Amino acid sequence: MPEIKGLRKKLDAIDAEVVRLIARRLAVVGEITKIKATKGDLIKDPAREREVLARIEKIARENNISAPFTRKLFREIISHTLAEEARQLEGRGRGRKGARAHLTVAFQGIENAYSHLAGMAFFDGKSQSTRFVGHRTFREALAALKSGTADRAILPIENTTAGSINEVYDLLIDSGVFIVGEETWKIELCLVGFAGTTLEKIRRVYSHPMAQAQCGKFLATLPAAAVKEYFDTAEAVKKIAEDKDRSQAAIASPESAEAWKLSVLQRGIGDQDENYTRFVVLAREPESFDVRIPCKTSIVFSTRHEKGALVKCLEVLTRHGLSMTKLESRPRPHRPWEYLFYMDVEGNIADPKVTHAFDEFRGAALFVKALGSYPAKAVSGENDAAVAQVADADTTALAAPEIVSTSAPPVAKSKNYKLVSRAHRAEDTVIRIGDLLVGADAFVVMAGPCSVESREQIMATVKCVKEHGAHVLRGGVFKPRTSPYSFQGLGMEGLRLLVEAGRHYGLPVITEVMAPEDVAPVAERADILQIGARNMQNFSLLRETGKVNRPVLLKRGMMSTFEELLGAAEYILSQGNGQVMLCERGIRTFETSMRNTLDLTAVPVLRELTHLPIIVDPSHGVGKARFVGAMSVAARAAGAQGLLVEVHPDPAKALSDGDQSLTFAEFADLMKRLRRLKV
Repeated sequence: MPEIKGLRKKLDAIDAEVVRLIARRLAVVGEITKIKATKGDLIKDPAREREVLARIEKIARENNISAPFTRKLFREIISHTLAEEARQLEGRGRGRKGARAHLTVAFQGIENAYSHLAGMAFFDGKSQSTRFVGHRTFREALAALKSGTADRAILPIENTTAGSINEVYDLLIDSGVFIVGEETWKIELCLVGFAGTTLEKIRRVYSHPMAQAQCGKFLATLPAAAVKEYFDTAEAVKKIAEDKDRSQAAIASPESAEAWKLSVLQRGIGDQDENYTRFVVLAREPESFDVRIPCKTSIVFSTRHEKGALVKCLEVLTRHGLSMTKLESRPRPHRPWEYLFYMDVEGNIADPKVTHAFDEFRGAALFVKALGSYPAKAVSGENDAAVAQVADADTTALAAPEIVSTSAPPVAKSKNYKLVSRAHRAEDTVIRIGDLLVGADAFVVMAGPCSVESREQIMATVKCVKEHGAHVLRGGVFKPRTSPYSFQGLGMEGLRLLVEAGRHYGLPVITEVMAPEDVAPVAERADILQIGARNMQNFSLLRETGKVNRPVLLKRGMMSTFEELLGAAEYILSQGNGQVMLCERGIRTFETSMRNTLDLTAVPVLRELTHLPIIVDPSHGVGKARFVGAMSVAARAAGAQGLLVEVHPDPAKALSDGDQSLTFAEFADLMKRLRRLKV
């Protein structure tokens, strides 16, 4: 009809004018950004945003236009404007030196999967050209990033209907990658099938489990249809198109339907109209961003084993005026009934105020790992006023209960260490390993052979030490020997035998790591990582153990001072791992009658200097089995919080350190003496 054609031409002209006006608006924003850059102003101004939205709503009502619709529209415009401002500052601040001209981005699924659509939205307008490569699983996409075959990965992390995507959270904790961006994508869930197919004729519906979880109410209206899990929404559409079976349908995006020339049988089948998924963009290295860009920092942490531990951590954020946008607990992998917390906080770790807050947060938590600081897709939004009100409110209810310390009085601060110092934390650190507590008034015995030699040897040893009261099974699998011709250990096979023995008798295991590349694979199986005396100042190794969520026993070097030992421990804590035990194992002196001189003055002195648990290794300290019992009792009397003792079925035939290893009978006698000792 000619009259409609004419009206549509008018609409086209108006639409073009709307786009030109948005372009003009962005040009003015660019000029404002340049001025802000010279003055150092923040790009986000919540008060100004509220003023703009209130004015726009007033104009909308005056013109008989829906105020909520107008507000939503302008929120999108403002959000895009902020992203453009951030992009300008980001490019100016880093200069893009060394930036790749082409990026390969890994995602789960195929083209037009939701991850692919969110990825295209995130990288749209950036200076690099982008190639997207789909993978069957989240794990495979992350592996592509870690191996270097991809430069970035984009993974979904939470959905407003179905909640958190737990598999992705679990992958992030030990992956060693960092969050460098986020994208929020509105999920439009549709039932996709062949044109003309009625709902009554559908017998099977395929989709990813997360998509199915978001469409429970609609699926309940299809009683004749069986719901089948598929690894990807877009792949489910592809399957239907290739099967040419009209009784099949898929839950997917309208873009997927269009790509495979299928029809949208029904739109909006999600349980909620406002259905969003948050995606995170990952890289192998963290990125820094201009402090004027509104950023979010994501961390994972575990709390100390003490009353009010979580409240103490949250109170740090309150005291520093930081707003928490997400807090979620997840079970620790391979650790029943232990939990990790994932938290998002508004703020840039490059901001000194935020850095100071997280330094204090490390003292309140036991393990902290930063997953990244990155530009936030949305910060506070319509809740800015509410956030400000909460921040200004009385925080008495959140304040941690006062703890009266019975520890040694505060000592002078050292420039070489901070986090390990009593001046930083007055209370003793208590480390939990399953049901075992290490530190404060607890006393633990770690016992086992110097080296794991065979299954028979380690099984016989664990049976003995368990029966007589040991709490942890020790055993070396990588042996740092003075001579290259000495027994070097069984390596990963030895670790398998050690863990098998420990699990069979219900004991956690401790073993030594010698190289940074060994830390992650050993931490997957061992309960405690040991750093030997020769590696006390292997700073790469120290940093790597600081990145994993496993307790670490750090031995004092053979000629190291207390200051140097605490400085080495600081390397571990500075990476976020506060689960460190210090071990006195003897130092080298002029005396030659013993292998080393066991310096038991380390126990009271270190307990005054640091809150970390102090363990004594009398076996290496004296090197002769007949003196191990006496020095063990002396260490306990001096205030040590644990022992590391070598035990062997037949010390005369031991492949390493037989002279200092106790027999089963000698170990049984030692445990009796320790039980009689009153400290």
